[in-house]
Amino acid sequence: MLRIVARATTQNLLIKKSMAKLFQSFIYAHLPEKEHLGYSSSTGKLFKSVNFRIRYFDDRFEIGFTSLNKEYEQGVALEILKSGLKLGEIHFAETTVEFINRRLAEDAVEIVVCGDVCAAIKNRVTGRKIFLEPGDSRHTEIITKHSIQKFEALLGKPYTKELLIEPLWQSLKPQTFWYEKTPYIAWFAKYKIQADSQMLNLLLDTGLGGDSMKNLGFLEVVGE
Repeated sequence: MLRIVARATTQNLLIKKSMAKLFQSFIYAHLPEKEHLGYSSSTGKLFKSVNFRIRYFDDRFEIGFTSLNKEYEQGVALEILKSGLKLGEIHFAETTVEFINRRLAEDAVEIVVCGDVCAAIKNRVTGRKIFLEPGDSRHTEIITKHSIQKFEALLGKPYTKELLIEPLWQSLKPQTFWYEKTPYIAWFAKYKIQADSQMLNLLLDTGLGGDSMKNLGFLEVVGE
């Protein structure tokens, strides 16, 4: 994982709704075009092999960036060190980068993680998205199916082992994440995931749930 900390020259910039788009544009500018297009599963659904979380406090940005291909993390880090972090017209006074090794051992079969994981269904009448809470069994069904399809798309082979995702705790109130002018709603929650190490590492590198390139799905390990 690549951890980026950047301090802006001005506090309280009114960019909350633009943060995900700005950082997504930055990393796509330094990754192969295939990463922007996505990888297709047998269902035709597209998946990405990278994930990020960006947080903004007063004048400080804290960004976590992960990728299935670790060379992408190195490339983004080198670009920041060489030319700086460029998010639109924001000027940064200082920027630091560091690598954090989160790769699990080959015999790992279970982890406990937390994050803002998004899952939604469509209202049959209005066509609008209904965002589900982690405690809803449909949320678990959707993110489990999504993870298996992503495994197939990114690794080019079926997932044949067991995958169990169990929500352990969730926040009472959801958070709204903006991508351009579109809101996405997720509840911060803790999950226990049982799977083989290849699936577990894939989820740590590419995120859990939908809309992972919109500042969602990024996982922090809190126990094994």
